[in-house]
Amino acid sequence: RHAATPGYHPYGLPELRAAIAERYTLRGLPTLPDQILVTSGAQQAVALAFTLLGRPGDRIAVENPSYANALAVIRQSGLRTAPVPVTDDGWDTELFGATLRQAAPRLAYLIPDFQNPTGHVMPAEDRRRLIAAARATGTWLVVDETIADIALDVPTPPPFASLAGPGGGEQIVTVGSLSKGHWSGLRVGWVRAGTRLITELTMLRVTADMSGSVLDQLVALRLLAREEEILRRRLPVLRAQRDHLDRALRHEFPDWRWQVPPGGMSLWIDVGRPIASPLAQAAMRHGVRIEGGSRFGADPGTFEHRLRWPYTQPPEVAEEAVRRIAAALDGGLGPTGEEPGRPHWVA
Repeated sequence: RHAATPGYHPYGLPELRAAIAERYTLRGLPTLPDQILVTSGAQQAVALAFTLLGRPGDRIAVENPSYANALAVIRQSGLRTAPVPVTDDGWDTELFGATLRQAAPRLAYLIPDFQNPTGHVMPAEDRRRLIAAARATGTWLVVDETIADIALDVPTPPPFASLAGPGGGEQIVTVGSLSKGHWSGLRVGWVRAGTRLITELTMLRVTADMSGSVLDQLVALRLLAREEEILRRRLPVLRAQRDHLDRALRHEFPDWRWQVPPGGMSLWIDVGRPIASPLAQAAMRHGVRIEGGSRFGADPGTFEHRLRWPYTQPPEVAEEAVRRIAAALDGGLGPTGEEPGRPHWVA
């Protein structure tokens, strides 16, 4: 049927838009298909929102740390960051609100569900406070919910915009994706927003790639129809992998510190010294890729005492990675000036 058409659907396949809208409605956020734009992954969705809502030189409030690829888009867009810390205790919503009032950012970027990289979940009352603060300052909230489905120890949080009340979410732009819950190679994401904004985003999107892959969207449609079944199988596996990596790291690196997140896909580890970047480079030489914390900082050179370590690999692969990191530390960190051997770090 689709092969007999030109195959261009700038807004997305109508049946997929309807399925995504129904998904939001069933989760407590009434949504029409006209409020959905299907994109080529969440990264495109975020980039479109930043480009449309901001101009070079505008301020954007961002969590610090935050998703590295989103920070890269912010820099490429010429936006100026107004960082707000996310600590081991989570968000300071009073500080976030003060930042909105004082810095007057045009928009803010949030990851309230299993925040990347910390894994925190924003409490419902904090969400309401931020919505109220953004409404008072006229700030657009770009809310990234791509990890919301990866709920390992807690129920899946309701959509952020559902807490805005009837008609109260006009300044909230929600980004979603199938990449984290299913497969990163499936480049299907979406934006949920007001219908007028969806039209404007689509006009901008056409200048980038005209339309998304019909084949990918048809696959996404089938996956959404079986989403509960797929997640019911996948989440226990991911939970077991998280717990296995947690045990392996505690055994090998007892002085490292981290909190076990209730969902998401990685640990945010405090190694106790500002050597994360050279450690990540040494790990690469041993065939292991982990990310130094500075990639997730809104400002250069921050979070050098942190690593983001995913638990998406099978236990045997994770154990081998831990052994190789230990070997990398035992061999020293090369020209960084760190002493050879594995130090006893105390966070």
